[in-house]
Amino acid sequence: MSARIVPFDFQGHAVAFNSEGWINATEAAARFGKRPVDWLRLDETAAYIEAMAGALGLESKVSQNHFGLVRTSRGGKSPGTWLHARLAVRFAQWLDVRFSVWCDLRIEDLLHGGGQSWNSARREASLGYRGLCDALALNCEAQGKTPQRHHFINEARLINEVITGTFAGRDRDQLTAHELEIVTLVELRDSVLIGQGLAYGERKTNLLQYVQQLLSKRIGSHAA
Repeated sequence: MSARIVPFDFQGHAVAFNSEGWINATEAAARFGKRPVDWLRLDETAAYIEAMAGALGLESKVSQNHFGLVRTSRGGKSPGTWLHARLAVRFAQWLDVRFSVWCDLRIEDLLHGGGQSWNSARREASLGYRGLCDALALNCEAQGKTPQRHHFINEARLINEVITGTFAGRDRDQLTAHELEIVTLVELRDSVLIGQGLAYGERKTNLLQYVQQLLSKRIGSHAA
């Protein structure tokens, strides 16, 4: 595979894609105790691949090789059976419905992520949260309080609430690059507000307004 390998983590299990959205099916299937070859042998899979190849205008003479939509890599950083992005979600559905949704989001980010990979967005969100925790800890210490675990948990839930409307945790590995970008921006804003000494309620009001501004700007950019 000549395209850059992009590693992701699904519930603690490595799953490799490449920058063009192809998935290492061997690696993904191992998580569920299955094999890509068993999926490829299904009649419905053969019919789907043929229909997809027709829609993509691929030559019928390569039908013996799944129309070029399936590749096998025996060496390199991530050997195994690789499936084209147009097959990845269909294959993932055969493995697990939640995994298929996760794959759909990862492929969307890889192909339409605006130049920012999901891994990069995930790291930035993680750093933003660390900065937020530092700001919260300093604020507690300035008030003569000892930072407690629930302080950090509640602040993370506040971030989620102003974005989603629900005061609860979110699995950030399930978010898209765009969603992670919003999380990072809101975390940075909250860190500044904490540094300014704003109370919880004041921060919440400010962050709600900020999220609306971010969303309206994004909608406006798409409309343009």
